Amino acid sequence: MLNNPDRKFFDLQQSLVLKRLLLHAVQTTRYYYGYKNFRSIDDFPVINKSIIKENFADFLSAGYSVTKLHKVTTSGSTGAPFTVCQDKGKRARNQADNIYFSEIAGYKIGTRLYYLRVWNELNRKSPIQRFMQNIVMVDAGNLSDDSFRTLIARIKSDSSTKSLLAFSSTYEALSHYLAKNPDHGSLNTSSIITMSEALPDGAKQRLREAFHCPVVSRYSNMENGFLAQQCIEENNEYHLNEASYYFELLHPDKDEPVDTGIPGRIIVTDLYNFAMPMIRYDTGDMAILEERSLCGSPGRVFSRIEGRKVDFIYDTKGNLLSPHVITNTMWKYSSEVRQFQFIQNGKDLYLIKLNCPVSSFTRNYELMSELKNYLGKNAVISMDFVDEIPLLASGKRKKIICNYKPDNSG
Repeated sequence: MLNNPDRKFFDLQQSLVLKRLLLHAVQTTRYYYGYKNFRSIDDFPVINKSIIKENFADFLSAGYSVTKLHKVTTSGSTGAPFTVCQDKGKRARNQADNIYFSEIAGYKIGTRLYYLRVWNELNRKSPIQRFMQNIVMVDAGNLSDDSFRTLIARIKSDSSTKSLLAFSSTYEALSHYLAKNPDHGSLNTSSIITMSEALPDGAKQRLREAFHCPVVSRYSNMENGFLAQQCIEENNEYHLNEASYYFELLHPDKDEPVDTGIPGRIIVTDLYNFAMPMIRYDTGDMAILEERSLCGSPGRVFSRIEGRKVDFIYDTKGNLLSPHVITNTMWKYSSEVRQFQFIQNGKDLYLIKLNCPVSSFTRNYELMSELKNYLGKNAVISMDFVDEIPLLASGKRKKIICNYKPDNSG
């Protein structure tokens, strides 16, 4: 499906799969029963996590026994549990998606995988699982120089073919360590894959030079699966997994489509979860859609994924700003700042937390001036020096937090 250059053929095949799902949903679930006279997917409502949680039983298909379904639970960024049921066909589809896109990124099933994340009782793999999947569990809860020094030594001593998998924030911290310790020798690996947020260009380039391999970001979530993956050609666009999902981009504040090149909410219809149909599911993320890829591969792409809508901030005039404004600004300070967190608390009230010694950061005025160029000259920005940016329940570190909504934001 994804490699077929004939878009008309692709659209026809996808429309058949989509229609099959929609018919199944209106015939077997209470939530979608009222839409049985639909003409197109546009007749269906946009849903989100809250709607699914409030109507959980109504989303379940009558054709499946709940006790035999696989349950996927994610805490997300808020820490509030969210559960989705998946049938065997959906699980197999997720595995196929993972194999297909991982091989494009340079990782083949069976290759040793250094998996950097916060491990606990809920996600820890047993010795048998680690052996069967050839996984090396690396605790990313501690991002000290000592922990990275140990990791680098282990990678250097490991002669097997290997890949790395971690969240963006972990790779950023690793890139900072590599900048301070450039004499690390050969770190040859077959691929570096980042989950969740995309890596800043500077961190991506530093890792690519150090490990001599592609550095690719994947866009996925627990409730659906593998949605898109960054191009291996280094142009940073994301190739959509349109073989498994139907994508729409809607206006940030209303359920209307946006034009190509304009940021919109990512709305996903999962084409293969028949046990719990998720039609027009609002992922909470924002992106920019383009009809053609820069690399020439078939299919549409996200020219960039802007992050979660809740992570967008506002300038002092109430204009919406992408979180990339802050992350891109902070990259030039990466040699002094280990981690940062930017919080908007009011119309013109902002707080930036810096994980670095007060005495070592001498560019306060420069940073404030750059931020005000984006936020507004009347922005009131406080600076707080901290020892650590706390982890979320999901194991990620939240860089941008917006506790303010303008009156006209809806």
